[in-house]
Amino acid sequence: MTKESIQHMALHPKRFLVVGDIMMDQYCYGSIQRISPEAPVPVLRYVSEKFIAGGAANVATNLVGMGQKVALLSVVGKDAMGEKLEALLEDVGIDCTMVAEEKNRPTTCKTRFVAGNQQLLRMDDEVTIPMQEGTARRLLEQYEASIEDFDLVLLSDYMKGVLTFDFTKRLIEIAAEHGKHVIVDVKDLRCEKYAGAYLLKPNRKELHDLTGCPVDTLEEVKEAMQVLKKKAGVSCVLATLSGDGMAYLDEENHITYQESDSRKVYDVVGAGDTAFAYVAAAHVFGCSVKELLKLANTASSIKITKFGTSVVTIEEVIDELFHEYNKIQTIDTIAKVLSGQKNKKVVFTNGCFDILHIGHVKYLKEAKNRGDILVLGLNSDASVKRLKGPTRPINNEKDRMDLLAEMDFIDYLVVFDEDTPIKLIEAVCPDILVKGGDYEPDQIVGADFVRAHGGTVEVIPFVEGKSTTNIIEAMHRAEENA
Repeated sequence: MTKESIQHMALHPKRFLVVGDIMMDQYCYGSIQRISPEAPVPVLRYVSEKFIAGGAANVATNLVGMGQKVALLSVVGKDAMGEKLEALLEDVGIDCTMVAEEKNRPTTCKTRFVAGNQQLLRMDDEVTIPMQEGTARRLLEQYEASIEDFDLVLLSDYMKGVLTFDFTKRLIEIAAEHGKHVIVDVKDLRCEKYAGAYLLKPNRKELHDLTGCPVDTLEEVKEAMQVLKKKAGVSCVLATLSGDGMAYLDEENHITYQESDSRKVYDVVGAGDTAFAYVAAAHVFGCSVKELLKLANTASSIKITKFGTSVVTIEEVIDELFHEYNKIQTIDTIAKVLSGQKNKKVVFTNGCFDILHIGHVKYLKEAKNRGDILVLGLNSDASVKRLKGPTRPINNEKDRMDLLAEMDFIDYLVVFDEDTPIKLIEAVCPDILVKGGDYEPDQIVGADFVRAHGGTVEVIPFVEGKSTTNIIEAMHRAEENA
């Protein structure tokens, strides 16, 4: 598997239909500074919130992250949350034509309350009753009319009422009539519901529950996969085994095993959805089983380093597999780049760095020593002029950027045009905000934001007598004395 073959997926997209339960994942972020006087519980002081498409919609957005064309078939409530969810999906180019609305059904929403990177509580607003018969009938009609448009059908079953027993069986029957493969991320213990599908993807617990077989060892997993394949009447079984990797039972009953990448687990939410999306793409593009497992395993190993429901892009997978990255980023790309490295401590600092000197070098090295990744925000030429006067900078931003990029202890560089780096700090969301000089931490731009998100603010003293201003003044004195 080459970088070019993976890039080919994004350059020549296929069309996927994802069917299943879609939901909204809401994250409410805040800081905790005291315990409630009403009860022994922490008081979360609200800072911000974000909304992310979850469930089957997370599978769809991960496919979009690979550059694929995706449509969804599902049901939401006829409510504000349903409208918000559909808007999120349509914004990233997902076709929601086959997403039905039901008046008496709330859109599933899982609200998580988070302080720093610690989830305090999850509140679910949902029903799991089957969708209405009229809705199911209309969706099947749309499905049958459009099935030829898709290269693969994915069933993402969260048991929230969309993939009912009869509805699921009919979906698979229609696909078979049109020669289309169906792959399933299973939840229902009635495995006959999925009979005729091409592939089932259970995790270790689901494999045990579906077969009743022990699954503690790899040999037991392999035997259980054989049982499930026969019992469910499917062609292949892919078992995801968390830290133990993945195992694939193919049509000829050969089993291929892929060890898991060694990663610090940050959050497993959505890892199965990510793996499922990459399995789907690898299958459609004709990857070998080994290549399929490598892609899926790499993508899910990246996902577990991210907090919450999130997308793993094809660029992140390429970077991980081939160890390529661009040191110079923009405010629009830096968050995505860092999102795959949440198991590492990110340090942020900023400055003009007009004439580099030994004080800068020692300061930046010390900043890097505070964490794993150093992101440096560099004032643009226009920003420097506003801050330092019309005669500055001495060196333009390209020269300053190129020189800083040669320092291997700086991981990423981002130019910002504003007077302060607050927007960039919000995009980076560092674990440690560092500033050089004699500042009080509370005086540093972005300190409140970083602390509210669980980070710290630190000051590193400058090397005495070493500054750009001193160098410029020395140059002027030399010119006057010449």
